[in-house]
Amino acid sequence: MPKKAAIITVLLLLLLVPIAIATPKPKDPKPPKIDPITFTESATLGAGNIYLGNQEIIDNILYVRDAVSTGTINSGDSPISGFGIETSLSGTLDLDTYLGSYNGKWTITRQSGTFEGTITGKVAVATISGKFVGQGTYGFEGKKIKGTFKGSIDNYQVVMTIQATIT
Repeated sequence: MPKKAAIITVLLLLLLVPIAIATPKPKDPKPPKIDPITFTESATLGAGNIYLGNQEIIDNILYVRDAVSTGTINSGDSPISGFGIETSLSGTLDLDTYLGSYNGKWTITRQSGTFEGTITGKVAVATISGKFVGQGTYGFEGKKIKGTFKGSIDNYQVVMTIQATIT
């Protein structure tokens, strides 16, 4: 009888293995669809918390690497108001025409989460413009932010308008 029971057990296992292999795994649930949040934000950034990084002037072109600025976005009720912000930028500025460009990385942080990404832009006399894109982490995992900005520089402050979408 034990030999017969062993043969039956083996046959049952052989029959069940293909069923187990053919059974599809349950799909991971899809994250809920997030309605895009589009907003316009006015912000004023002061020159108080800036480390100018490495600077060099060659043929009247100012080269800046790894300039760091920090601050807080405190302007209104947009989804990013109240976030701390840190940027690390590198760029060039023609000291004859005051035209230049820059690129770098940024992070905006609040206790509930962080967005981080890249930024590129241009400087023209006393104005700036550019675009940015980033990904959420922690409480904002899976969300993306992208947008554009324009601003002017006056008395060591940058006054800008940011247009962005979070998806």
